[in-house]
Amino acid sequence: MLNSNIQNIITFITVILGDENVKNIDEFISEYQQIKPIEDPIFWLSCGAFICLMSGLIFADIMKTKLNNWTSRKISPTPLSNPRTISSWFSFFTGLTIIFVSALSIINFSIIKSLIFSSIISMIFGISMWKAIKDLLAQVEAGTVKEIDEFF
Repeated sequence: MLNSNIQNIITFITVILGDENVKNIDEFISEYQQIKPIEDPIFWLSCGAFICLMSGLIFADIMKTKLNNWTSRKISPTPLSNPRTISSWFSFFTGLTIIFVSALSIINFSIIKSLIFSSIISMIFGISMWKAIKDLLAQVEAGTVKEIDEFF
């Protein structure tokens, strides 16, 4: 059944594209536009996603270690300003900026405008989330963790 359907499709294509149509096919098929890999927004989108994933996993591991140290050894989780934490946080939002720039360039925004917009959005998200995590860890240390409904 499947083989006969495939064979019918191939026969249909060969009948449609006879010798007289093959000569004029260049008029109907546009040239494939070659994009250099360094200019390809899909490449940068995937790089940004990879950077976000890796730095997000590193940051999550750091937070897990801080919480484990708090529960087992009573080491305070609140000093967030060590180099590993800041660099993983900064890397995550750098990757997010790359994702935003790539996505906006796919839909034909200029690189400069999309970079400015993406940087502003990433900074707003990064600063607000940093404050939220810092507040949450302060609540964990104080033993007064609020329910999620109280935040909204």
